[in-house]
Amino acid sequence: MPDANDVNQIEFSSLLFDTLFGLILFFNIDLFLDIDDRVHFVFYLFSCVVLVHWWLTFKSADDAFGDEVTDSAADLVFGIIYLIFIDYFILLARKPDYVKATWFLVALLAIDLLWALVWRFVGRWQTRKKEKIVAMERVLGHQILIDVSTIILFCFLLLTAGSLAPVWFVAWFIAVYSIYLVFTFKAKIIDIRIF
Repeated sequence: MPDANDVNQIEFSSLLFDTLFGLILFFNIDLFLDIDDRVHFVFYLFSCVVLVHWWLTFKSADDAFGDEVTDSAADLVFGIIYLIFIDYFILLARKPDYVKATWFLVALLAIDLLWALVWRFVGRWQTRKKEKIVAMERVLGHQILIDVSTIILFCFLLLTAGSLAPVWFVAWFIAVYSIYLVFTFKAKIIDIRIF
């Protein structure tokens, strides 16, 4: 049974990331009043959806993997790297610099892919329950497949960015990320009920 210090250490990681996600959203939400361009408004609004989606992903990882990840130093380092890329994505969406923002989102997906690969093939599970290990490895397998597919789609979009008008780039960006978002729910990476 963990003592009080272990419980506080485990809770620190979740509390830190909840606070940082909240701060990123709070300090960037005021921009909506200054945006005149409709394309920029839509892209920036959707970037906030991306931010909330990644916060839900963090929360779901805590639920799905529990102590396996929440008390891991490696997971804490990965989480900080995630937040750096998410913050740059939001800041570039604010400018607006659609292409650079998308590059940071691709980097974020690559970090997520690396996280899943590390936990799937390198990390050691603390639990000895076979069914829990199988369930966690299934989630990681789905995450790897979804991340690779989405990175490929975004790289294709970035390669064609020079020939697309901003409105079409933003439309394709939203379409690709929406597919990613739907598959994270379908694959139970994020397991949230509507009601």
